[in-house]
Amino acid sequence: MKKLASLFLAAALIAPASLAAAEYPAMNVRLSHNQPVGSPEDVGAQTFKKLMEEKSGGRITVDVFPQMQLGSMREQAEMVQMGTLEMSVQPTSVLTPFVEELSVIDFPFLWADKDELYRIMDGEVGGKFYAFCEKKGFKTLGLWASGFKQITTKGRPVNAPEDLKGMKIRVMPSPQLVEQYKSWGANPIPIEYAELYNALQQNIVDGQENPLQTIAMAKLYEVQDYLTISDHGFLGYLFIVNRRWFEKQGEDVRKLIVECERGAREAERLAQAEGEARFLGQIKQSKIAVGELTDENRAKFIAVSKPLHDKFVEGSATKAELLKAVYEAKEAR
Repeated sequence: MKKLASLFLAAALIAPASLAAAEYPAMNVRLSHNQPVGSPEDVGAQTFKKLMEEKSGGRITVDVFPQMQLGSMREQAEMVQMGTLEMSVQPTSVLTPFVEELSVIDFPFLWADKDELYRIMDGEVGGKFYAFCEKKGFKTLGLWASGFKQITTKGRPVNAPEDLKGMKIRVMPSPQLVEQYKSWGANPIPIEYAELYNALQQNIVDGQENPLQTIAMAKLYEVQDYLTISDHGFLGYLFIVNRRWFEKQGEDVRKLIVECERGAREAERLAQAEGEARFLGQIKQSKIAVGELTDENRAKFIAVSKPLHDKFVEGSATKAELLKAVYEAKEAR
């Protein structure tokens, strides 16, 4: 609890004091996400709630709905798009069917590390991605962190692409992820997150990909034999708001929302970074065997993954331009 309190305090310092003096209309907004109470996403959501309510003098209240209480991930995204829900925090892969340009963020082995990702997505290039979201009804305020994805399997470990041959791997309902795992030799099966544990337990699938926090908090290690630290892709979340609802608000309210999201984003990223070692320790205490890709095997994965970057932008000038912008930003560090 002390750590959570320090996160709230740090985030509060980020929001400008000038917001406290504004006159705000009385309103209630709802914010949903998919992860359990106490997860980094929940820390961020609760920080957003705290900042909004404090800075508005209690005039604006925020109800947080964690752990898919308002429906599946796709259903929550649809609710925000339609305006029946004001705000949500959803994975980029979930939002890709609505905004195909976001798929570039999920390209395998695109990001060198989190610092590079944050630098690019918090800047001008990130704004280019978010502009496409606005055309589909979403006001996107920032990218939150779930962490780099790792692979868990049952029966045999994955040390190289050839180890995935014939394995049934659960992926989010994303055509790009399906194609990615097919190129690695696996048989990808899209399954909603709420059904993942049961699908692994009942051998509907042999494995899955997720960040360490999800593997630990959902206790996926209970129904898997091997964990491979692969860091093959980043599972980012976007804080989305219904665009029409956002634009109807006064300038002070819009400014407040933007500033409070920024503070919540910093708190969420900090909680995610601090939690990774703890989550890995929790996983290692189980029966699951933990391994890492060797440099040689990582090179194998990269060799079969990099051609996918060009393949995934074929026929889309906008995605090709975004990929080029990311490459250029990577080189400009």
